[in-house]
Amino acid sequence: MKSLRQYMINKKRYTLGYLLGFILILIFLGFKVNFSFINLYEGFPDMLNLFRRMFDPNLSYGKEVFEKLMDTIEIALVSSSLGTILAIPFSLLISINIAPSKSISKILTAIFSFFRTIPSLIWAAILVSVFGIGKFSGIVALTIIAFLMSLKLFREYIESIRENQLNSVRSVGSNSVQVLRYCVLPHMMELSISVFFIVLETGIRSATILGLVGAGGIGQIMWRDLNHLRYDNLSTLILILFITILIIDLVSLFLRSILQRSSIKFKSIKSYRRFQTLKIICTPIALLGLLILLFNSLSISYDRFQRGIKQGEVIVKRMANIDISYYPKLIEGIGESFYIAIFATIIGSIFALVLSYLSAYNTAPNKPISIISKVITNTFRTFPPIITAIIFFRGIGPGPLAGAMALSIYTTGVLTKMYSEVLESAKGNIQNSIIVTGATNFQSYSHGLLPYTFPTFISLALYRLESNIRNSTILGIIGAGGIGTILSMNITWRNWEQVGLLLLGTSLMIIIIDKISDYLRKLFS
Repeated sequence: MKSLRQYMINKKRYTLGYLLGFILILIFLGFKVNFSFINLYEGFPDMLNLFRRMFDPNLSYGKEVFEKLMDTIEIALVSSSLGTILAIPFSLLISINIAPSKSISKILTAIFSFFRTIPSLIWAAILVSVFGIGKFSGIVALTIIAFLMSLKLFREYIESIRENQLNSVRSVGSNSVQVLRYCVLPHMMELSISVFFIVLETGIRSATILGLVGAGGIGQIMWRDLNHLRYDNLSTLILILFITILIIDLVSLFLRSILQRSSIKFKSIKSYRRFQTLKIICTPIALLGLLILLFNSLSISYDRFQRGIKQGEVIVKRMANIDISYYPKLIEGIGESFYIAIFATIIGSIFALVLSYLSAYNTAPNKPISIISKVITNTFRTFPPIITAIIFFRGIGPGPLAGAMALSIYTTGVLTKMYSEVLESAKGNIQNSIIVTGATNFQSYSHGLLPYTFPTFISLALYRLESNIRNSTILGIIGAGGIGTILSMNITWRNWEQVGLLLLGTSLMIIIIDKISDYLRKLFS
C-alpha cells in the first residue's frame, strides 16, 4: 500500500515538474517574441476595425482586384502544371530503387532538398531582381516550388513500390525502359492528377502573396494599399482572397474525391482500344494548350530574358562568394525565426487539442458545435500566414509578435483539421469501452482517444514545426520579425554576398530541424 501511495506521489511530482517546465519554456519563448497581453489588448480595436471593414467592401475597387485575381490564378495554374510535368522525368532519375546511378541519385536528391528549403517568396524576390517586376518572375518562382514539391511526392511514391513488384517484371526479361513503362509510369500518370491538385492548392496561396515583392498577382496592389494605409481597400482584398481560396480548396477537394472514387470500366477490347486512342490524341492537345497558356502568360521579351540570364549569372557568382563577416546578423535573424516557429507550434498545438475535441463528430458534445468548430478552423487555415500577419501588423505594429500570432492561428487551423480527422477515423471500441462504464463523452476523449492518438498528434505537430520554420523566414518581408526582415532588405539593396550567407544559414537551419523532427517522429511512432 505504501509503495502504491509513493508511486502516486511520484507521478504527481513528475506531472507538476513537466507542467512547470512547459510553462517556463512558454514564458521564455513569449519573452523572445515580445509577447504582451497589453499590446494585444490595445491593438485589438484596430484589428477589429479592419475586420469590420471586410463586411463593407469597396465595390468600386472590384475591377482592378478582379484583373489581379485572374493573374494570380493564372500564375498558380501555369506553374503548377509545369512543375508537375517537369517533376515526372526527374523523379525517375532520383528514385533510389530505379535510378540509373545511385551516386547521381543521392547528389541530385541533396541538391533538390537544399533548394526546397528556400520559400517561394524568397525565390520570387531574387527572380524579380533578375528578370524585373511582373508575372514572369512569379511563374518561374512558383514553377520551382511546384517542381520540388511534386518531385518529393513522386519520389516517395516510386520508392514505396515493393522490390518484388519490380523483380516480377524484370524476371520475364524486361529491360529498364520496359520496367518503367509497365510497372511505374501507368500508376504515375494517375498519381500526377492528384499531385497537381495538391500543388495547385499550395500554389494559389503562394501566388496571392508574390506581388509583395513585385512578382505579379493580387499581392502587388495589396502591398501598395498597405504602404498607403488604405485599409478599406486592403480589407476588401483580404475578403476576396478568403472567398477565392476557400472556393478553390472546395473545388480541388471535390475533384480529387471524384478521381479517387471513379474508375473506368471497359466492356470490350474494342472500347479499351478506343479509350487508349482518345488518350493518345488528347494528351498532346492538352500539352499544346498548356504551352499556349504559358506563352500568353509570359510578360517578358526575348531581349529582356537574355539580359536577365546574364544578370542572373552575376548574382549567382556573388551569392556563392558569401560574406562570412555578416554572421552576427544571420544568427540574430535565425534565432528570431526559430523562436517564432517554436512559439507558434506550441500555442497552435494547445488550441488544436481543444478545438479538435469540439470539431470531431465522434467527440463533440453535439453536431451543431462540431459544424461551427469546423467552420472556425477552416477559416483559420484558409488565410495565408502572411495575410494574417498583416492584420496583426495593423493592431500591434511591426516585430516578431505579429508573426508569432499569425503563425499560431494558422497552425491552430491546420492542426485542428488534421487531428480531428485522426479522431474521427479512430476505432470506435476505444471510446465505447470507456463510455459503457458511465464516463462522459469528454472523459472518453481524455482517457481513451487522446492517449491512443497522442503519438500521431505529436507527429503532426512536428510536421507543422517544419512548415512553421519555413513560414517564419518570410514573415519579416512585411516587418513581422524573423530572418526575412534582413533577407528582404539585403535583396532590395543588392547585397548578394550577404544574401548568399543568409540563404545558406536558413537552409541549414531548416535541414537540421527537419532531421531532428524526423528522428522525434520515429521515436514517438
